This record gives sequence, structure tokens and C-alpha cells, in this order.
Amino acid sequence: MKQAPDSVEKIIGDEQFLAWYLETDQELARMWEIRNSKGEIDAGTLAEAIELMEQVRIAEAATPEAQAKKAEAALWERINGLTEEKEESAPIRIISWYKKPLQVAAVLLLVAGTGWMANLYLNPKTTELKTDFGQIAKEKLPDGSVITLNGNSRLKYQHANLLNPGREVWMEGEGFFEVQSTPQKDRFTVHLDNLDVIVTGTQFNIHKRPYKTEILLTEGSIELKSSATGELMKLVPGESATLEKGNIVRKSGNIPQVTGWKERKFIFENTSLEEIARSVEALYGIKVRIEGDTTSRKTISAILPADNLDIFVQSLEATQEFTVQRDGMDVLIGPAAR
Repeated sequence: MKQAPDSVEKIIGDEQFLAWYLETDQELARMWEIRNSKGEIDAGTLAEAIELMEQVRIAEAATPEAQAKKAEAALWERINGLTEEKEESAPIRIISWYKKPLQVAAVLLLVAGTGWMANLYLNPKTTELKTDFGQIAKEKLPDGSVITLNGNSRLKYQHANLLNPGREVWMEGEGFFEVQSTPQKDRFTVHLDNLDVIVTGTQFNIHKRPYKTEILLTEGSIELKSSATGELMKLVPGESATLEKGNIVRKSGNIPQVTGWKERKFIFENTSLEEIARSVEALYGIKVRIEGDTTSRKTISAILPADNLDIFVQSLEATQEFTVQRDGMDVLIGPAAR
């Protein structure tokens, strides 16, 4: 005996209901009517399912043909990737072989056509996060992934829908990613303006500032793709990569140094004063000027506080390598007096 569907999702994924609603198969439709007449189907749940199907019909919108085809191809590519049986059959009968979200997606494709589907796929809901200068914030995404954003950073992410697992984000600034894996191994993609970072489940740091793009992998594996050249590179834990003139350059990473910002620390190891100045400018939105080329090339190895600009300035001056003067949002660094 066929189990009675007890939810809207199960009803619109039921081949007999679809045959009855879409008037595609008289025999299956008759079987649905018999089950309904026996009281096997909850009347309220059935009414909700019918209302949803009607809303989909009404919501169908005019969409350019190219966009519609793109959305349709994306849906069927995703469905084919999750198919549990290879046997071919009529579209309605195939539906019960797919996992629940794709059951519904396939049904809505049949009901609404590619116009409504394209709008759903190509225009998902998005959320944008932004940190202020000097602020650190943590956000848990709908898929369970956790992202920690450093100061002066921005993140935008998509919400999942029936056609899109919602594992794409766009970022500027710096962030540490703890990506949750999914049973379907859905890939998680971070889009930078010059590089894509592609993973399924892992932990890594992204530093994307105007002066530097650096990716550091701490756990799992990731694949990088250059937007300029299409070059691909895979990293293993402990490796980092920078983008130089569009090319990905593999390097040995220093995890404590790169991720020290999460503990509100600057960790410098033979770091030039010029690079330090850029880091401070990006984090606090100030202007740092360095007097003399010799001074800018000097290097520092130290652990300095990153949660208070005044204390950082005092700590930098305490190294006795430089003189540091601050006037509001301007900082002047010069050589130490002899």
C-alpha cells in the first residue's frame, strides 16, 4: 500500500497527485482520487499544495531565453548529479527518485516553465555583512559554515533555494572560513575580484586588500582559480598562495602569523615597515606616511596589539627603531634619533 503523503512537499512530489493536477495520466489520476476519497490525504495539507502550485503558475515571469536556458541547464545538471537510478522514464515518474529539494524543483519546472525557474535560480536572496575599522565579527551562514571577518571587510552571500544550494559568497578585506561539508558534497565558492576559492569543507584564511591577495589553507584542501588567466592550483594544509600579475604563486604559509588577527594581534616576522603600514591603513582606515626609503625597507619581528591603534603606535615606537607621531587619522613614521 502506498504511504500517504503527510506534507506539502511530499504531496507535490507524488506522481499520482501530479498526474491528477496536471491531467497527464488518467490511471494515476484515478488512483489519487481513490486515495483522497478514502480520507488518506489530509484536506488542509492538500489545499496548501494546490495553492502552491497555483501560485507558481501565477508567479511565472517573462525571462530572456538565454537566462531561462542557463537556469534550466543548471537545474538538470544538479538533478543528474544526484540521480540514484539511471533508468529513463517520463519526467513525472522520475521525480520520486530524487532527493526532496530537487523533487520540488523538478515539479515546479514542469508546472511553471523556465521563466519562473530562471528568476528563482538567477536572482536568489542575498545578505551583506560589513565590519567597521578595527572591528572583528563572526557570522554563521545558513549552511552551517562560520566566517570570521577582520576589520574593514565586506561579505555577501546567497541564501539557498530549491535550485541553488546557496554556497557562494563574495568578499573584500580579510576573513577566516570554516566551511561545513554537506552530504551532497556541494562546493563552496568564495569569489574575489581576481580569484575564486573553491572548496567542499575546510578551513582557510583570505586576505584580499588593494595591495595584496593571499590565501592560506589550515585544514582540508582548496582549489584556486585565477580570473585573469584561468589557472588552477590546489593547496594542502600549511601552504599559501598569492596572486601576482594574475598568476597564482605557491608559498609556504605561516599559520600563526597570518591568522593572528583573530586574537587581535599583529604578528610580524621580518616584515617590512612598508607592509606593516599598509596592514594598519587597511584595518583602521588611517593614512601612514614613512620618511625615507631606508626606513620603509626596515623589517620588524614582533607581536603587537591590533585592537587599539594608540597602543599599537606606542608599542611600535617602543622598539626604539623608529619615531612615531600620530595626528588624528594621520601617522608619521621616521627613523629613530641617533
